[in-house]
Amino acid sequence: MRDHVQTGLRQIPMIDVKPPTPMGLNPALTEDPMIAYRRMKRVATGLFLGMTALFVVAKFFEASHPAVPFIRAFAEAAMVGALADWFAVTALFRRPLGLPIPHTAIIPRSKDRIGAGLGRFISRNFLQPDQVQRRLKDMDLAGGSAHWLTEGDRARRIGHGIAGAVPRILGLLNEGKIAQWLQSTLTERLRHADIAQLLAEGLDILIRGGRHTAIVDLILFHADLAIHSEETEFRTRVSDKMDWLPKLFSVDAAASDALLTAIKDTLKAASKDPNHSIRTRIDEALAHFARDLRHDPNLRDQLQRWVYEVSDHQVVRNYVTQVWNDLKKSLRDQTPQETERLSTAIAAGLEDLARAIEQDPELRESLNKRLKAWAVELAGAQGAGVGTMVAETIQSWDARTVVDQIEAAVGRDLQYIRISGTVIGGLVGLIIHSLSIWIFNN
Repeated sequence: MRDHVQTGLRQIPMIDVKPPTPMGLNPALTEDPMIAYRRMKRVATGLFLGMTALFVVAKFFEASHPAVPFIRAFAEAAMVGALADWFAVTALFRRPLGLPIPHTAIIPRSKDRIGAGLGRFISRNFLQPDQVQRRLKDMDLAGGSAHWLTEGDRARRIGHGIAGAVPRILGLLNEGKIAQWLQSTLTERLRHADIAQLLAEGLDILIRGGRHTAIVDLILFHADLAIHSEETEFRTRVSDKMDWLPKLFSVDAAASDALLTAIKDTLKAASKDPNHSIRTRIDEALAHFARDLRHDPNLRDQLQRWVYEVSDHQVVRNYVTQVWNDLKKSLRDQTPQETERLSTAIAAGLEDLARAIEQDPELRESLNKRLKAWAVELAGAQGAGVGTMVAETIQSWDARTVVDQIEAAVGRDLQYIRISGTVIGGLVGLIIHSLSIWIFNN
């Protein structure tokens, strides 16, 4: 069963489908609240009607037996107690019998104040940074999440859900706005990034790990290639530098041959010897370039100006837009087989991440610190906003919605108050009747 309350915007589901009662759990905790409320309301009303009937019968036969007046007094006081508590409970949610009695329909009239108070309560008692930090202090957020993710087929179901949602999400996005956002974001990131520092650190990593040798090999290869391709030009320049007499005896050709051979042999030796002096000079040049990237203001400014020019160039903007369009098209137009492969890849990635978190204490501790710091920071930044959102949400509901929500949640307990008031009122009336007989008849 599912009831709905119609608001000005949409239907709000009040009660979800009744779940099966777990073995050993109190059925009252899992029963549909609205059904329980209505049942207890009938019980309370029935008890009042029973006391009314008892009062009428006792009043009619009051003189037939000395004990009947006590029954009449009990029933009469029980009726008063039942009516008083009915009035009090009803006055919380609506005007009793529709009469404009002051200080009734308290919840509908105080809806905005209730929403504001609840929002402040949540913000002050649950979302203060120090409270969040204290509650999360001993919690293993990363480990718990990893354990939850590896149970059953959760990773597979999450991966399937993400893979299936991607095309629908992409279909909702505005292509022009996304492309503009990507362009502006890339431009801003490039402009504010310390490209010189990044290049310097990249060079240091390559040099320390010896990974730059491939670059040096490439430099030597292209140097040798350049010598071969420019050999004619080189010979011409050597010949032009000599007088006519050496040319007469072909000294210029011999000199060119000797120089070219020496250069080629040197490059060949450098390509084979990892400790060659040319390689050492190149290493020193790369290290010097890395230092200049860090400390030479002219080089840094020149590189930054180049980054500005590149980031503003239309070719770069068009490239970013094309990459986005290609990515969107490939994800949106996936075949079922491709979607399944994406789902499997996401699930495998989540499982690998979960296992890494479970098996690596340092990674788990690092993630816990980051997650807790993020939660505390989020509470500080958005705690008041959450309280405001709760208040505004409740204030945006119509009065009927608020009444039905609260009545469904606590109505059952309020009907117990009516029942208790009936019984206690009857007992009090019985005591008063007994005392009055004892006092005034002795």
